[in-house]
Amino acid sequence: MSTSTAKFLIVDDSRAIQSIIKRVIESCNYPKLEIQSASDAEAAMDILDKFKPDLIITDWHMHKISGLEFCQHVSQTYGGRIPIGFVTTESSLEKIELAYQSGAKFVINKPFQDVDLRAQLTRFVPLNGSANAVDSVPDELRGTMTTLETMLKGQPFNFEPCPPLALSDFSENNFIGLFGENGKTPPVNALAIMDMGAVGMLWGINNDQQSMILSVVKNGTATNDQLNEARKFMDDFGAGMSIGYKNGPLKLARSSIVNRQFPRLEMSLTSNEGRTDYKLTVPGIGVGYVTYIKLI
Repeated sequence: MSTSTAKFLIVDDSRAIQSIIKRVIESCNYPKLEIQSASDAEAAMDILDKFKPDLIITDWHMHKISGLEFCQHVSQTYGGRIPIGFVTTESSLEKIELAYQSGAKFVINKPFQDVDLRAQLTRFVPLNGSANAVDSVPDELRGTMTTLETMLKGQPFNFEPCPPLALSDFSENNFIGLFGENGKTPPVNALAIMDMGAVGMLWGINNDQQSMILSVVKNGTATNDQLNEARKFMDDFGAGMSIGYKNGPLKLARSSIVNRQFPRLEMSLTSNEGRTDYKLTVPGIGVGYVTYIKLI
C-alpha cells in the first residue's frame, strides 16, 4: 500500500524561522515529506499555482503582502481546501480574532514551543496509520477526557493537574458549578470553578467559533447558549471527581458566572480539603483552568 506524501508550505521572511519550522516538521517523522518555502506572500502565491500543500504555515508581518492578506487570499481562492495557520509575533487580541475570521486554523506566537507547532502539524496532516493514543487516564477523569475529545473536535489538548491556583490566578469572572446528591442542593457537597479561558475554548471550538473565543475571555462573560458546553463539561467532570462518594457520583445542581471576589468563592478556595486544580491547554488556541473542591 503506497504512502501519500505530506506537503507543507512555509512562508516567512526570516530564513532562520523557515529552518526552525522545517526542523519541527521533519521531527514529526512523516514517511514521505515535501516542504517548500517562500520569503514573502507574493512568492508563495506563485508556488501555489503548481504546488498544493496539505498545510501552510505563514508569518504575519511581511513586506508587500501581509500574512493576513495572504490568509484571506488562500481562504477565498481555495475555499478552505488548504488549511493555513500563523506562527507570528503578532499578539493583539483584535488582530488574532481577525485572523480566525479570515480563515486561519491556528495562531502560534513566536517564540514558540516545538510541541505546540507539532500538535497543529499532526492535527491537519496526520501521520499515516497514526491514532490519537490515549495515555492511561485515572478513572475519575475518563468521562471528562471523552467529553473534551468530543467538544474539542479532534483538536490536540492536554488536561492535567497543576499547582493550586491563587484567587488572583482566575479570570475576573468565572463559571461556578454547585454539586449535590441527585443534582439537588442544599447541601452543596462540592463545587467546580472554571475560568473564562476554559469556557471560551469549549464553546468556541465545539461551535466552530474560534474567532470569538478571545471575545469571551476579554469580555469576561458568556451568554446562556455559550455556557451549554461548560455545563455539560462540569456535569461530567463533577461526576467523575466524586466517584466513590457514599451515595453515588454527585450531579451538577446549579451554575452561574460570579466575580472572583465573591466572598464564598474565596472562602472555599482557602478553607477546604479535597481540592484539585487542572490546566486545559489547546495548543495554538489557549489555556484555561478548572478547580474541583470537595466541601468538608
